[in-house]
Amino acid sequence: MSTIHEAGALGADAQRDKSAVLIRLLKGPLYLHRQRDLWQVLLREQYSIRDYFQQIGLSLLIDEAEGYAFLKQPESAEEESGQELPRLVSRRSLSFAQTLLLVCLRKRLAEHDSEESAPRLIVTRQEIHQWLLPYFPEVGNEVKQRRELDALIKKCDEMGFLSTLPKHPDDFEVPRILKAFVTAEQIVEFNQLLAQKLAVAGNTEDYAEEHTQENAE
Repeated sequence: MSTIHEAGALGADAQRDKSAVLIRLLKGPLYLHRQRDLWQVLLREQYSIRDYFQQIGLSLLIDEAEGYAFLKQPESAEEESGQELPRLVSRRSLSFAQTLLLVCLRKRLAEHDSEESAPRLIVTRQEIHQWLLPYFPEVGNEVKQRRELDALIKKCDEMGFLSTLPKHPDDFEVPRILKAFVTAEQIVEFNQLLAQKLAVAGNTEDYAEEHTQENAE
């Protein structure tokens, strides 16, 4: 009798652990270095967990090498069903400035992987400011501009693309899951778009300067 009770208790514990993983993934990405216990459950139960999410139109993506897992709702699920399905995973609509920051972080992560031996990439608020300032127009109010950049950093932190270090509000870890959201191809496409924008801006400034000189003459 005790053996049956023990088996039942073990089964209940396993189900509770699995439920904890399901809930965690529905809330956001699961990271090995943050939740090792849940990560082990995920790897052990990944096939049944994957099947569960497939039944509700979600794909489970696991990168064991990088140590993260997250859910994705394929667009094809709506196309195959012929109707709009409820969004269980929200779409992120990024501004140009947010995209610019993510591309900068993704590039820095690639450089870190090729040059450094430490697995974690830590960047400072000052570094991020230095990356972004050349792409923003010069303004007379430098304090206001830095506040806007800080607001941009905070937004990316809230979206999970930066992680503020405890007791170090000006230091951030760049999560490796960023590699899944910003690919090398997307970086190339964004660089081309950025070059076009800068070229248009440069031509506009040149025209304005020439027009001003003509009026002065």
